[in-house]
Amino acid sequence: MSTKKVFITIGVAFTIFLITLPLISYRFLKEAVEIEVFNHLVTVRELLKGQIEGYFQDRFGDVDVLASNPVTGQAFSRLSKAFHASGLDGPQYTKIADLYQPLMEHYLTDYGYANIYFVGSDGDVIFSAIREEFSGTNVLTGRYKQFSIGQVFARGLDGVAFEDYTWHEEMKEFTSYFSAPVYDGQMLLGVLIIEIPFSHLDAIMTHRAGMGETGEMYLVGDDGYMRSNSRFSEKPTILQKEVDTEASREALNGIVGKKLIKDYRGVPALSAYTALDLKFVNWALFVEIEEKEALAAIHTIEKRVILLGSLITCITFLYIYLVNKRKNQQIIAETLAERSKT
Repeated sequence: MSTKKVFITIGVAFTIFLITLPLISYRFLKEAVEIEVFNHLVTVRELLKGQIEGYFQDRFGDVDVLASNPVTGQAFSRLSKAFHASGLDGPQYTKIADLYQPLMEHYLTDYGYANIYFVGSDGDVIFSAIREEFSGTNVLTGRYKQFSIGQVFARGLDGVAFEDYTWHEEMKEFTSYFSAPVYDGQMLLGVLIIEIPFSHLDAIMTHRAGMGETGEMYLVGDDGYMRSNSRFSEKPTILQKEVDTEASREALNGIVGKKLIKDYRGVPALSAYTALDLKFVNWALFVEIEEKEALAAIHTIEKRVILLGSLITCITFLYIYLVNKRKNQQIIAETLAERSKT
């Protein structure tokens, strides 16, 4: 084999090595970074899942304890009699309501409830800590029967119940309801309902420390609509933004997972997802970050390795060219010298 062919063979082999090395290194490095990012997302997911479940379990327990309190049972009996005797504005009713108003206001202030309702077993709203449109109406037979408060009352007759978030026009906020039956011995007096503002859950969901510029956490209900607000939207997305992704379909079917998907905006993202362990509602939790940001360091390294490989390849071929040129010059010089001797 000629010297020229040897140098070309060596050059091609070295070039292949230089091209292959960064590709192999990039693959393994990318996998390592992806694993690290997914581990972080899973950690955030599990911590957040615990917070959300704890928040709702606490509210679940609150309404049950408050409904079981003897003072609540006493208040139901007295307020019901006064309400049916004179209505919400009668002197007898006002006198009794004033006795329990400070206690209910204490719950509103300390627990952050939007409102507390006492609803008699016949559906009459006999008391509310804050007077509003439902006060004094009947949620079993009246115009609010199909509203959330009517639904949660009907289910609250049989045990502790929850009604999903809906828009509350007077408050200009989304609210949800918990309810529990109130008994006097074996006799059902009615249903205690507490109204919860969305701002509580929103405060949990918008704590994005350590999630970068594109990381976000969001909730999706079994109807496919968000139960939280997107960081990428200036307008509220709760009950407004529909999510139909590979991750959302799996999570709402009870699958816990992590994978690279196209998010609800169609943007490639690393997603860690899970269903929430809440007996009264089927929601799924997602913790995601855009692939572009998550793998930014890898893309930077990839560009540098390719640049370095290209530079080394150019230097290698330049070296081969110069060596071959020098070899050719030597051969020509030797040939001319031999001819001059003859």
